[in-house]
Amino acid sequence: MQSTIKHLEAIVTKAGEVAETKVELWKMKATGKISGTVSSIISKFAIVLLGLVALTILSFGMAYWLGAQLGNVYYGFFIMGGFYGLAGLFVFLFRKSWIQEPLNDLIIHKIIKE
Repeated sequence: MQSTIKHLEAIVTKAGEVAETKVELWKMKATGKISGTVSSIISKFAIVLLGLVALTILSFGMAYWLGAQLGNVYYGFFIMGGFYGLAGLFVFLFRKSWIQEPLNDLIIHKIIKE
């Protein structure tokens, strides 16, 4: 009877150790997936930020060039402002299909991917 109790205690101890190991493994997997997702989003954000800086510089150049062609520099800036106003309206109207859904898909893909 004593040996059966000792075997049961050993089994319970081993089961507890296995459970603790599985919890640690899940924590490490979750940490890996979260860090991969965050680093992917940050790198994409950096690329978008650099693209926006380049677009800003090109926009100033285009505004000055249009203004020089039309006779007044501020005409070029009004035209470029109108262009970006329309572009902003389109992005606002289609933000769900252009921004939200692809970003959600990216995050879900990164988390589910093994």
